[in-house]
Amino acid sequence: MERAVEIKNLVKCYEDEAVLKNLDLQIPKGTIFGLIGPNGAGKSTLIGVLTGLLSFKEGDIRIHDMPLNSDNELAIKRVTAAILQPPLLFEQFSSIEFIEYICEIYEIEEDGLIEKAYSLMDYFDIKDFAKIKVNKLSSGSRKKLAFVTAVLIQPKLLLLDEPFESVDVISIERMKSVIRRLKEKGVTIIITSHILEVVENLCDDIAILHHGKIKAYLDSVSRKELQKDASLHEIFEKYVEVEKKENIVDWL
Repeated sequence: MERAVEIKNLVKCYEDEAVLKNLDLQIPKGTIFGLIGPNGAGKSTLIGVLTGLLSFKEGDIRIHDMPLNSDNELAIKRVTAAILQPPLLFEQFSSIEFIEYICEIYEIEEDGLIEKAYSLMDYFDIKDFAKIKVNKLSSGSRKKLAFVTAVLIQPKLLLLDEPFESVDVISIERMKSVIRRLKEKGVTIIITSHILEVVENLCDDIAILHHGKIKAYLDSVSRKELQKDASLHEIFEKYVEVEKKENIVDWL
C-alpha cells in the first residue's frame, strides 16, 4: 500500500522536554486519517512538524515519497494544505483577497477561480463576508475561510487541526461532505479532533496519541473487531489510561 506520510523515530522537543518521543506512523494515500488524544498529547505539534512550521530534533519523515528537509520543503508545501488551530490568516486582507493571494502562491489557474471561490463561500455561508477584512470575522467564519482556501489550492495532502471547533453544525456536515469528496479524488486528509464521534464516523483509520507516542493504530478491520465489544470512547479511555473519578461528584 502506498503511503502519503511515513514517520520514523520522530523526536520533537520544546527546550529540554520531549513532546514527541520516537514516534512511528504510516498513513496510507487516499484515506481520511484521524489522530486523537488528550490535551497535551502532541497532536498539534505533529501537525506543525508535518507543515514544516516546526523543526524536529531526530527522526525521518517522508511526505509523498519526499524526505521532509530543506531540499524538498518547497515541493512538499506545493502539494500540502493545512488548517491550524487557530488558523493562520492575513488579517488585513479581505476574505476574497486572502483566497486570491494564497491561490496565487500555489500557482492555481485563474480561469474560473473566483467563481469557484464564491461558490464555496456561499456553500459555507460566508459569501456575504467576501469583502470584509479577515480580522473582522468570527472564529467560525475564519475556520470556514481557511477550509475554503485549502480546498481551492487542490492539495494532495490536507492537514486539519481541530477543523470543526467553533464551526456551526450545518457547516460541519458540509465540511465532512467536502472531505469525503476530496478523498474520492485521491486526496489524503489527516484530522485531529477532540470529538470522537466525528472521527469515528468520518475516518478510515485512527491513531491514538498519548504522551508523545502512538499507543494504538486502528485500521478499518481492527476497529470493526474491537468495536464488537467496546465503543471508540471506551477503547480511547483504555489506551490513555483515564483515571476513574465518578465518586468525586457524588454530592451533585
